[in-house]
Amino acid sequence: MVDDARASRAVATMRDRDNASAARTCLVLMALAAIVLLVVCVILAITILPVRDGSHDTTPATAPMAESGKLTFAVLDVGQGLCAAIVTPDGHAMVIDGGRSGDRVKQEVIPFLRQHGVERLDYVVITHPDQDHIGGLPTLLDAIPVAAWVDPVIPTTNQSYERALTMVADKGIKPIRARRGMDLDLGPGVGVHILWPADPLAPTASDNNNSVVVKVTWGNVSFLVTGDAEAPTERKMIDLEQGEELRSTFLVVGHHGSSSSSSTAFLDTVSPSVALIPVGLNNSYGHPADQTIQRLRMRNIQIYRTDLDGRIEVTTDGRGYDIRTAKAGS
Repeated sequence: MVDDARASRAVATMRDRDNASAARTCLVLMALAAIVLLVVCVILAITILPVRDGSHDTTPATAPMAESGKLTFAVLDVGQGLCAAIVTPDGHAMVIDGGRSGDRVKQEVIPFLRQHGVERLDYVVITHPDQDHIGGLPTLLDAIPVAAWVDPVIPTTNQSYERALTMVADKGIKPIRARRGMDLDLGPGVGVHILWPADPLAPTASDNNNSVVVKVTWGNVSFLVTGDAEAPTERKMIDLEQGEELRSTFLVVGHHGSSSSSSTAFLDTVSPSVALIPVGLNNSYGHPADQTIQRLRMRNIQIYRTDLDGRIEVTTDGRGYDIRTAKAGS
């Protein structure tokens, strides 16, 4: 009986050892599996995650059309009118004017903003309350949240302007009275300077010479938007700014290329490399005027125009720039 008991204890001991050995083997296998899984994850991370060279992300941005470090400036194709949009590298956005009609805003402006991931506008700037600049803005205000409304506050009976002001009040949008010397905050590194109008406003039957003039700067690249400002206002700005603030890489040509704007002195002072003309195809005003085109060509200024090129979209990293147009072959 004693031998049987010893044999039983020996068998139990062997079983315990076998179980312990099996447990150790299982733990070793689990550890090896964990190491293999970790190695696989590291390999996947190296091959899939963005590679950084110390200055910028080399993979395409996942946000809609948002390019790291690049500002987008577009003159949108709203027919015989003006609408420009700016989207900054960190997603701030501003629209200048809204063209003539709400239909064009629905077809052109809102899709552009959605494409660039804009869900809110920091500013809507109106250069002056003429229909071809203000007409589409009630539709824009209805479609997207706006933080601030920038306005020269010129007396007018334009009904689209009156509707827009009612919406600004109803939606609690901050109104800002635009005057020379003001800066707008569109995020770090982006300069937005209002160069006109100045008090007292020009005593004129036309709103044009009291247009808001805005300069947007990103690094060494700048954009000057002059609304419908004509030669008398251009002369005043030259005298006030002494040319320094007016110099710009891009000029959105005043008054749709009318002969009353883009004077010789103004073009020489601004000294743009590229002219962008917001104008409707076969418009009844004859814009852009032959004289204006000739003045631009004589200075070897590259010309783009929305009637021929459609939407004109500029992207810049602050050093160089790329220009894309909507119409093929343009």
